[in-house]
Amino acid sequence: MQTSSQAALPAPLSINGPSSRTPEPIEFTELSLTVDLLLESHPVFADAVKAALLPLDGEFLFDLPHAGKPGGKGRVAAVRIRYAGSYEAKLAFVFLSDDAMDARVAPPDSELAHLKSFAESFVGVLEKFAD
Repeated sequence: MQTSSQAALPAPLSINGPSSRTPEPIEFTELSLTVDLLLESHPVFADAVKAALLPLDGEFLFDLPHAGKPGGKGRVAAVRIRYAGSYEAKLAFVFLSDDAMDARVAPPDSELAHLKSFAESFVGVLEKFAD
């Protein structure tokens, strides 16, 4: 029988935590928390995202409905912010939950390929207008 001092210890964690996933950039956490706080004072999701981007010197591109269930209030906003040590703005997505109470930020990954493609095309059109 093992005593408490002999109990098996958990395996050491890697620098990235228990999974091999890369940790989210701190800018994602900051943006997500700020949007969450602003949702009460900015009832329009796009306005909350725009206000949250100001201190990050980010760029709001567009927002679209993105509900996981019929009648859901979920939305997704495409933004560009500097994160992960980059000097140039990178694409990211801000998701509003179906109950319109919580936001989360995600990088463009394989699950979001359709949104990433649309956002990149959108940026390309904007850049052509700027020239």
